[in-house]
Amino acid sequence: MKLAVFAVLSLAPLAVAQTAAHARIASQETYVPLFVIERTTNANVVHYEAKLRDGKLDPQQPVIAYWVMENGRRQELNMIERIKAYGMTVRADAAESFRLVLAAEKKREIHVYREGGGVRAEMNIDGHRAYLQRVFVGIKKSFGLPMPSYVELFGVDIATGEQCHEKVVP
Repeated sequence: MKLAVFAVLSLAPLAVAQTAAHARIASQETYVPLFVIERTTNANVVHYEAKLRDGKLDPQQPVIAYWVMENGRRQELNMIERIKAYGMTVRADAAESFRLVLAAEKKREIHVYREGGGVRAEMNIDGHRAYLQRVFVGIKKSFGLPMPSYVELFGVDIATGEQCHEKVVP
């Protein structure tokens, strides 16, 4: 019995050391909210976040996207959603600066970069350089398939700090 207790007690510091090491590794990766996409069809929302590794934008995957469903559950984008609508291509622009293009709108870039202690998603909204906060997509059915009828972009004008808005009709 004493031997069993000794064995358990001697392994305890090892378990604590492994847990502490795991916590250090896990704490090196953080996520910073950038913007969301909402739709008229339901309350599910696509969230875009900057992925930081050791305090810097992760050059392998600087931005991630995922659903937050009506019930609060997180869900990854499926293949069709990534290819046709909410997925993105990202290319490096400079150190800690990336150009992001959404699958559904290849003509407009979103500039993702570090600024001070934060990360920004910047794009042109109604002729203004702005920090993108939210995209709202009006959906209609066409031959039984969901199609966008309009897109609204919401952000903050970089020069004035005022809210800005643009409605785009495809």
